[in-house]
Amino acid sequence: MDLILMRHPPPDIAPGLCYGRTDLPVDAARFDASVAAMQAKLAALLDDRTPVAIHSSPLRRARRAAEVLATSFGLPVTVDERLAEMDFGTWEMQPWDAIDRNDLDAWARDVGGYAPPGGESARDIVLRMDAWARALRGAASATRDVHDVHVVVAHAGPIRLHTATALRMPTTACLSWSLDFGGLCHLRLDDDGNARLLRWNA
Repeated sequence: MDLILMRHPPPDIAPGLCYGRTDLPVDAARFDASVAAMQAKLAALLDDRTPVAIHSSPLRRARRAAEVLATSFGLPVTVDERLAEMDFGTWEMQPWDAIDRNDLDAWARDVGGYAPPGGESARDIVLRMDAWARALRGAASATRDVHDVHVVVAHAGPIRLHTATALRMPTTACLSWSLDFGGLCHLRLDDDGNARLLRWNA
């Protein structure tokens, strides 16, 4: 099974703010061009294949792009809460330089396990993304559709963390990898459960 994970287009937000689970609108000035670029990348990668499903985070900045992609293939969008961005709790929509320095230091010391007050840790995201992927693989195996292509529009954090999990790397190994708005990650999941990374930030 091929899994193509795409980061959403740019959201409409001032620079310097911490945001994750907040449901931001898309940046209308850049949305059309960004989605057109996503469509072109996807078309080149698929090479006349058609995805069997378009999956999306419930957040608008991902869902709106997924809806455009899905329409071009005549498919519905399958929305799943487990694909949402990290919940930063009380840090959400706060300027990064206004967040308590001690909290940021605690996060830096334990990036995988530390959760902002009222929010999620990286490990929490790994668990929910892994649960989503296991369910997807189980459904594909049950219907013998192990060679199908699934396209996902989600967020940088979950995509990076799931890539590390799929490749059996340390949880936070991919957090420093650059992933542009509209960029994609292409994973091939073999029948034996092993994954190969074919493209990153393409």
